[in-house]
Amino acid sequence: MAESITIKLPDGSAKQVPRGTTALKVAEAISPRLAQAALAARSNGDLIDLTRPLEKDTDLRILTDKDPEALQVFRHSSAHLLAAAVLELFPETKLGHGPATDSGFFYDFYRPTPFTPEDLEKIEKKMQELVERDLPYAREFLPRGEGLERFKSEGDFM
Repeated sequence: MAESITIKLPDGSAKQVPRGTTALKVAEAISPRLAQAALAARSNGDLIDLTRPLEKDTDLRILTDKDPEALQVFRHSSAHLLAAAVLELFPETKLGHGPATDSGFFYDFYRPTPFTPEDLEKIEKKMQELVERDLPYAREFLPRGEGLERFKSEGDFM
């Protein structure tokens, strides 16, 4: 197995990078401004997050807010941000389904009492606080059994 892979960029240029390099690292090597603006990437046509390790030769395109398809990624990330804010404020809440949609995003939450308008204001404020913390945000890959066990131990497995 090769130790390096070839990344072909939209301008036709190619870069040799170590296997496992992320799209974000490629963006940083091109330009710090590009890395700052990057929201997602396309690897061989597949939409991927910036922290996914690249394991094989790929055509890579870095997506920014100028790319309409990046909006879906932004909405997906916003749903996760909403879930994180709700769990910090209301730790008894169980997470349901929370996808991006064509017009925004939503999240189903399971809790004994409904949210109030005041709760929604607190959630919005907490989301902004979390953004300002500039926390690392990365997808985590786990073997299925380990993931199910983690959800069970956190009480989120039904």
